[in-house]
Amino acid sequence: MRLTINDMEIVFAPKMQTLDEAARALGLTRIETRMFERFYGLRQFPHDESQNLTALIEPALQNIVGRHAAMADDIKLCVHCHTIPSVTPFDAPILPSLVRRVVGEHVEYAGYTMSHCATGLVALEQLASWLGDDEYALVIIAEKAFHPKVQLIADTTIMGEAACVLLVSRRPGPVRLLGTTTTRDGQFSINSGHFTDASPMHFPHSYTDFVCRHIIKSLEHAGLGLNDITHIAPHNVNLASWKDIERTLSLPAGKIVMENIAQYGHCFGADPFINLQHLIETRQIKPGDKVLLISIGLGITAASAIVEYVPEV
Repeated sequence: MRLTINDMEIVFAPKMQTLDEAARALGLTRIETRMFERFYGLRQFPHDESQNLTALIEPALQNIVGRHAAMADDIKLCVHCHTIPSVTPFDAPILPSLVRRVVGEHVEYAGYTMSHCATGLVALEQLASWLGDDEYALVIIAEKAFHPKVQLIADTTIMGEAACVLLVSRRPGPVRLLGTTTTRDGQFSINSGHFTDASPMHFPHSYTDFVCRHIIKSLEHAGLGLNDITHIAPHNVNLASWKDIERTLSLPAGKIVMENIAQYGHCFGADPFINLQHLIETRQIKPGDKVLLISIGLGITAASAIVEYVPEV
């Protein structure tokens, strides 16, 4: 698979909400709040009710386009990956005009959503097949937790707000995509509205096995084993679930990047890239290291991408 992440820009909402502030806004009980803190490892979340989605995305988009102004004419496609099916009113789309203003009138815009928080990783494989050898694309992964029903996944996590913009192409760059894998289990997508639908009580018991099987499948698909990757950069859903996966796969402490769970909460589909950037900035990976990015979308979809860090390119 020929696709490279040539550059990456991540911007967080300008205000930080503490767990206690989020708990009051979401109507959580004291016991629920303690569960999120002590068991799930959540502490704070980038969250700004006064900021709209355009204001969240625009700085990240401008920064990455500004660094690569000479190749702006070669950016052919911009894809916005989001979890909520409609992030703006149906009759008032705002992102196409933002992309045209910042990047140019020549850029084709599309929105992806059906894999929910895993959509950003699912999109990479498709982009690899669409781009010509000298063409670039922008992948925007950004979302606002604009309603309590969006900000809170009961008994699971609390959402943060971030905008991640990737510049990708088939040309050489510092992060090389080696392969992607997607696994779906449709039994958890069936919901007529009745509380027994989709066997919600069975989901927590199936989750660890589902994710572990996907990780092994993803590595096998690339001809690799767990020892061939230095880190797993996951979605930041909560500490407990990743600790369980760590134990199940007998992974050494630190192989799964978990330190950003307390710092940012679950920033929708941006999490794996937040963690990848963290690994690069803190120099926890060196040239030639391979990292597995993984995210799980409600429904349920597991998507992963194995990348190789080649900064000298």
